[in-house]
Amino acid sequence: MGINTTYTNYYNIKGIYTTETPQTPAWKKKYEVTTDEIKSKNYSQNSDVYKAYCKLEEIYYSASVSNRSKYKSVDELSNALGQKYLFSSTYKDYSYSQRRAMYENELEMTLYGCLSGGGNLNDPHLSGAVSEPSESDMKSYNRQMVNLQFQNILSKFGISLAPSDNLYLTIDPFEYQLKVLGIEDEELIRQLEEALNNGDNSRQLFFHILHNCSTNISDNVRTKYRALKDFQNVTGLDLRNFIQVDNKFINKEGINALDIYKESLKTTKAVPNEFKGSAYLYFNSLLQKLSKVNFSEIPDLNLSIGYKNGVLYDISNENVQIETFNVSV
Repeated sequence: MGINTTYTNYYNIKGIYTTETPQTPAWKKKYEVTTDEIKSKNYSQNSDVYKAYCKLEEIYYSASVSNRSKYKSVDELSNALGQKYLFSSTYKDYSYSQRRAMYENELEMTLYGCLSGGGNLNDPHLSGAVSEPSESDMKSYNRQMVNLQFQNILSKFGISLAPSDNLYLTIDPFEYQLKVLGIEDEELIRQLEEALNNGDNSRQLFFHILHNCSTNISDNVRTKYRALKDFQNVTGLDLRNFIQVDNKFINKEGINALDIYKESLKTTKAVPNEFKGSAYLYFNSLLQKLSKVNFSEIPDLNLSIGYKNGVLYDISNENVQIETFNVSV
């Protein structure tokens, strides 16, 4: 559905988009259908939002091609479209928000050949308000797609399960290594773990589980996970190997984890230079929260999900839930 638009920086705007190769716009990547690997969040192309974005690109495509042949600079283009939609009487019967939406949509289509974020949905070319799908509909579609992806992975690796096989899949939150429990066939376990740890499958399945039970997870468990992953990404070290002493986390040599993090930030490529100051403040805030509780008693965010008869099913993950572990930070 929709025309095949790609993101191209036609006016060479600095700091916006520098690659010379046209790319799929962000909103289309979000709605891409994946069937051969697990994707933690899947969005339906049958949604009103997706259809609206496609319609807007179709509407402004011809005008954008024409504009690029007429206007040689961003200022020239912006002034012309401002006059067309905002300052003339041509569209006087529309509200300001509607005229602004038309201006923004045609401008972005002209500049980039697509609507990178999907477009301004106040556009009067759309008939009525565009409704987002309900949370229950989104969860239902997402689980449907993850089930399909899961089954296709098993087929790809030649794995066949009996109807009585009830798998219990658990994933650690730091290396995203998936383990299979619930069956005794060691060769089948090996095949399943090889298939599900292949590529990004286990990590995507971890985040799929996390999205489904996120509201029930203890703040402490969530804070610990964020701090450990952040520390790991920047320093390559495991914060669990540090000792909690006097509201600080120190290693065997007595060096503060926060100092190690600060020094590693200077050279790491994991955080863009413009965000390194904010990253330091954020990590420091996580450590301050953790210093108020017994860090060693907070469980890791190990998550699990079940699979039987071709269907994934949720497990309580009660070891990390608020009801069973709820020390405030």
